[in-house]
Amino acid sequence: MTRMRTVMLVVSIFCALAGAASADQNNPRLERLFNQLAAVRTAPDAAMIVAQIDALWEQSGSDTVDLLMARAAAAVEAQDFDTAMQLLNVTAEMRPDFAEVWYRRAELLLQMDSPQEAATDLAKTVRLEPRHFRAHALIGRLADVAGKRDAALAAYKRALMINPMFEPATKRAGE
Repeated sequence: MTRMRTVMLVVSIFCALAGAASADQNNPRLERLFNQLAAVRTAPDAAMIVAQIDALWEQSGSDTVDLLMARAAAAVEAQDFDTAMQLLNVTAEMRPDFAEVWYRRAELLLQMDSPQEAATDLAKTVRLEPRHFRAHALIGRLADVAGKRDAALAAYKRALMINPMFEPATKRAGE
């Protein structure tokens, strides 16, 4: 555990000295991709566009941040949620303008049964990237669980306005 803290401290200092690069959600190619996504009529077409969007969202512009995000994903996969959260916390401190780190934290917080904290991170995600259809769908799911059906439906509809073929929101909005 001490070694992990030392590594995180060194990474934090390095990144603070290196400066921040442009964030994923500011990539100029996203506007074109989201326009295409809104117009698709088939799930396979949507999937191809979403893959391109995901690839851009995952690029922070910093090799260090990208590495920390990859290690956090590996820790989640290994069900080492504490390590994943530490990595995501450091990443969020280094790049608070990086929407994807807040979304990944929200997903992890939901796995850790912390829905209120997840809701806070989802709000940050959509503030930084209003087109984050997955974040809108998770907001809808949280509202559903809380018994707020109207708020849930509104969130699912926002997700579907961005990605009309997003199956989790389609299913929930139709229930």
